[in-house]
Amino acid sequence: MRVSIMVFLYTYTADQYIKTNMEIKGSMNSILLHMKFDFIVGYSTVFLMAIIALWLKKYRSDRHRLPPGPRALPIIGHFHLLIDKQKPFHRILDSLSKLYGPIMHLRFGSRPVLIISSSELAKECFTVNDLAFASRPRLSQGKHLGYDFMFMGWAPYGSYWRNVRKICALELLSSKQIQTYRPKRMREISKTLSCLFQQAQMKSTVNMRTVLSQMTLNILMSIIMGDQYFGEEVGMSFAEIAHLIEESFVLHGAVNIGDYIPWLKWLDLQGYERAMKKVQGKLNPYMQRIVEKHRENPPTEKEDMDFIDVLILQAEENSDAIPDKDTFIKAIAVNIFIAGSDTSSLSLEWVLSLLILHPNIMKMAQAELDFKIGKSRLVEESDIPQLTYLQAIVKETMRLFPVAPLLAPHESIKSCTIGGFHIPARTILMVNAWAIHRDLRIWNQPLEFIPERFLEKNIEIESIKTLVNEFEMFPFGVGR
Repeated sequence: MRVSIMVFLYTYTADQYIKTNMEIKGSMNSILLHMKFDFIVGYSTVFLMAIIALWLKKYRSDRHRLPPGPRALPIIGHFHLLIDKQKPFHRILDSLSKLYGPIMHLRFGSRPVLIISSSELAKECFTVNDLAFASRPRLSQGKHLGYDFMFMGWAPYGSYWRNVRKICALELLSSKQIQTYRPKRMREISKTLSCLFQQAQMKSTVNMRTVLSQMTLNILMSIIMGDQYFGEEVGMSFAEIAHLIEESFVLHGAVNIGDYIPWLKWLDLQGYERAMKKVQGKLNPYMQRIVEKHRENPPTEKEDMDFIDVLILQAEENSDAIPDKDTFIKAIAVNIFIAGSDTSSLSLEWVLSLLILHPNIMKMAQAELDFKIGKSRLVEESDIPQLTYLQAIVKETMRLFPVAPLLAPHESIKSCTIGGFHIPARTILMVNAWAIHRDLRIWNQPLEFIPERFLEKNIEIESIKTLVNEFEMFPFGVGR
């Protein structure tokens, strides 16, 4: 009996042990199975995510591949590469383009900037992608000097800009309108020549920069404002006006760090915004008095109208599109001043400088004048088409020394593709005209002053854009 009980207990215990063992083993197998399953699922997920990441990277690199450029620093971007007291800004960009190519991506603080230094890429920007780059960036110059972006040159792309462009093209700068002001131009040129003759008799040297600047400003003032444009009545002398216009011209070409690093804007580290506000604070009241004087004394004949008279009339006729009439009139008038004063006088100064440095070319120009015009009268505007060598001299000067080495900046309204690279929306576009005008692939001996190169192309000065590729040279800008 005792043995039977012991056998039973042993058998029961062994059976329970085996069952327990089997349950544990089953649990372990289940755990191991789950672990294997989790491992396989996890590994597969990681592997799949890696494949997707690689595919996305390739997809993005194909579709959103930015142009080449140097490595940017945090916060400041590439500003550290643009500081060189020995080189002007356009030459620094040209040096970088020689390292990274004719299409280059930079960062000015937080803003992406596209630098173009080839005619082919410039053509792609302003033909295929002309609408994409139709707008302007909102920079300090446009706000403080451009009457809060009412300058045609700083206005963003839209209905206001289209209306202003139409008014300027049809009412101010049409061929017929320009011819109307011919007597005023000839009068100022004759006065300048007489003054030069008198100065040359009294002393051996003449400051041509002052003479040309005064002549250009006189022509512009007589066309834009009429003849009563400075003195006690308006409270500003000619010298003061000339100084303000020159200052404004220089400030328009400044690179203000606050525009690109917004949290530094309030500091105005370079003092540009203070200078802009100071210039505008003097120029705006003067322009307001001029507008008021024109309203008080409207012209009796259409032929007597100057630009301000025309703008007053257009502001009334387009009152729906132009709510702030006075600001519109002042903005467009000052815009034409800035665009036409220093640009014209500096171009003339470069022409004279180059002729002095190349006396053989000067003799050929004099010979052409003597042969085609004679010595009994002054040159008239109507004579210009037949003075082909003089035209070539002017064009060669503008090629070598464009007054605006960098075209006015554009901003992309939407993303686009240039040269096979992705250009995001709100990218600032800067075209280096100075570099394109000296491109060895386009111009033979690009650094030499050779007016004869334009005689081979046989084009008139009015048709300066009818070169084989109009984007080989654009001293007056290009695009919308």
